[in-house]
Amino acid sequence: MFFKLNLPGLILLTSLLAACHGSMPPRPSAPAQPPATATPPVTSAPASSGSRVINIDPKPETTGNPTDGIDPDIPLETTVIPKVEPIFKSTSKPYVVNGETMSPMQAIVTPFVQTGHASWYGKKFHGRKTANGETYDMYKLSAAHRTLPLPCYVRVTNLDNRKSLIVRVNDRGPFGRPRIIDLSYAAAKQLDIIQHGSAQVQIELIDPSRSAETPQLVNKEDTQPVTVSAPAAVPVVSSPSALATSGMYVQVGAFGQEENADRLQQRILNAAPETQSLLNKVYNGKLFQVVLGPYPDHTLATQAANLMRDQLQLPSVIFSR
Repeated sequence: MFFKLNLPGLILLTSLLAACHGSMPPRPSAPAQPPATATPPVTSAPASSGSRVINIDPKPETTGNPTDGIDPDIPLETTVIPKVEPIFKSTSKPYVVNGETMSPMQAIVTPFVQTGHASWYGKKFHGRKTANGETYDMYKLSAAHRTLPLPCYVRVTNLDNRKSLIVRVNDRGPFGRPRIIDLSYAAAKQLDIIQHGSAQVQIELIDPSRSAETPQLVNKEDTQPVTVSAPAAVPVVSSPSALATSGMYVQVGAFGQEENADRLQQRILNAAPETQSLLNKVYNGKLFQVVLGPYPDHTLATQAANLMRDQLQLPSVIFSR
C-alpha cells in the first residue's frame, strides 16, 4: 500500500528536477589568461627582410668586480699570427640590434682604421659559443666587432699607453654601449684595460693575404689619374731603398706602378718638405711602397700619420721593423 501511494509523487518529483536542470544556463568559464613571462618576448624580423633581430638590455650585465673568480695563474695567449681563413657567410648577413641595422663586411677590405672605446668580456661568456660557432676562450687573444668579417685579424692599440697587439675577431658585439670592440680578457689584460674597464683604442684591419713583411695599403692613384703639383725645391727619391732594421714606420701608399709611387712622394714633399730625410720608396717584389721613418717611438710615428691624414687626406698604417 505504501509503495502504490508514493510512486506517482516520486515520478512527479523526478520530472520537476529534470526540467529545472534543463532550464539552467551553462556556467560561464573563466576568461583565458596569457601565460606569464619573465622577460618581454623577442620580436622577430619580417619574413621578407631576412634580417635577424636582437634586443639587448642596455643595463650593465654584471655587478661587482668583473675579475672576481678569474684564476691569475692561468697563462694568457700572447701572440696570434694572422692567416688567411674563409669568412663565415652566415655571419655576413645584415641583422638588427635594438632597432639599428648592422651590415657586416662581406670581405676583408683594407685600409680599415677605426678609433673609439674598447670594452672587454670575461668569465660570464667563457665557454659559450661565439657568433661564428666557436667556443669563447677568455684566455685567448680574440675580440667581438659589430660589422667586421668573421673571422679576421686586427691590430688594437691602446691610445692611452701606446701598447699594441693583434687579436682574432670571431664574435659580434659590443651592443648596448658606445663601444667599437669587445676584447677578450687576455687582450684587455695585456693592453692594461682591465683596471678601468674600457679605453680609447685604434683598430686596424689586417689583410693576411698580402706581404707579411709590412702592411700593404693600395692607393687610388693606381686606377685614377693624379694631378702632380709643381716640382718641389727638394729632390724626389727615385729609386727603391731598403728600410732600417729597426724603428717605427708609417706606410702611406703601395702601388703596382713605380711612377704612381713617385707622384705620391712628390705630393708629400710639396706639402711637407721636412719629411725628405724620412721618405722611403721600397719595392717588396710586388708593390712599390711609400714609407716614412724610421721613428724612435710610436708617438712620433702617430704624429707623422696624423700629418699625412690632415694635410694630404692619406690613410696610413703604422708598423715596426
